[in-house]
Amino acid sequence: MKNTIIKSIVLCSFLTFTTLVFAQSTVKILSTINPSINSGIQIGDVLNRTVEVEVDADLELPKTALPIKGERQEEIELTDITVKSDTRGERKVLTIALSYQVFGTADKPVLMQLPAEQLDLTGGEEAISINIPAWKFWYAPLVPEGVEKAKSYLLPQSKPALLELEKHQTNLWISISLLTIGALGLIYVNANKAWLPFMNGAFAKAHRKIKKLQVDEVGYEQAFISMHQAFNQTYGANLFANDLPQFFLANPQFLKMESDIARFFNESNASLFGAQATQDYHYLKELKVLCKHLRDCERGV
Repeated sequence: MKNTIIKSIVLCSFLTFTTLVFAQSTVKILSTINPSINSGIQIGDVLNRTVEVEVDADLELPKTALPIKGERQEEIELTDITVKSDTRGERKVLTIALSYQVFGTADKPVLMQLPAEQLDLTGGEEAISINIPAWKFWYAPLVPEGVEKAKSYLLPQSKPALLELEKHQTNLWISISLLTIGALGLIYVNANKAWLPFMNGAFAKAHRKIKKLQVDEVGYEQAFISMHQAFNQTYGANLFANDLPQFFLANPQFLKMESDIARFFNESNASLFGAQATQDYHYLKELKVLCKHLRDCERGV
């Protein structure tokens, strides 16, 4: 009787060992991917983990063996679970993806864990399960323990410091004045219209006429006449070449154009009063430039 009992115990131990070896050789966990961080996790955070398992091709993982979405264990809720199957010859790879959401409400750091899962396979001669181990992490509260009401930390409202604007206003008016003077100066130097009294001098009028003339016999003659009228008006009498020294003495602002003015009178005498009048129409272009320079002298620039 005693020997029979011993034989039975040995036989049961052998069968149990054989079953474990069969199970271990049938289910093989290829990889387990847990969340990349295990600290500083707060309420509402979603944690994902993926497990790849290799099993015999005839084994199946039924939906009834999967945990139910919405199931909550120790303030950890399973929000999603998916299973993908890939057959490789006589073996099959199951990819199990699980998503959990944290609903902890502790007021200080607490060690928590994603729950362990046991998924039972069907289709084999023995009862075989996929065991997914628990995964621990540190829960971090949103506020520290013993925090006081925020109202006690509020500071009274105060008006912003006033800026001293007097200095800036002075600089602004100086800048506006300089800008206005510069703009008027540019207008005074370059304006061709007679819309201001100081822009309507004798050579300013002559320049407005000459710049519109055509390069021909009529334009050539009109240019000389307009220039002589400007000289006569500025001098106060008919101005001839012999009178130029008195003209420069009375109007020293034209001295810098002395050689050009003398050439003008020579050209005028040769073209209008010479025994053999010459008409170099291209000189009309030079007269337009000369008249503009005389206008600038007249304006004192």
